[in-house]
Amino acid sequence: MKNIDLDKPHKFFFETLGNQARWDIIHLLQKKSHRVTDIAKELDYEQSLVSHHLKRLGACGFVTFTENGNERIYNLNKETIEPIITLMEKHINKFCKKLCCKT
Repeated sequence: MKNIDLDKPHKFFFETLGNQARWDIIHLLQKKSHRVTDIAKELDYEQSLVSHHLKRLGACGFVTFTENGNERIYNLNKETIEPIITLMEKHINKFCKKLCCKT
């Protein structure tokens, strides 16, 4: 993972959200916890790609995991990220889909 500019943590935060694969993983984890293999299968992504994105999501505190034997079970950060995503979706549905993203 590239070095994080500690003077610009907001940039790292929003770049993390700005990737479609990570956004898909976040939405999947909103529904329930998943193993890497389940995420890859559900989203039709390569497992290595999912692992790469989970590393970034974990580094930014978007996801946590619990260990179950040799497996990790990934969860969305319910305290801070879930409310942010819910609010973002509300904003997107109210404004972006109607105003700034017209086709």
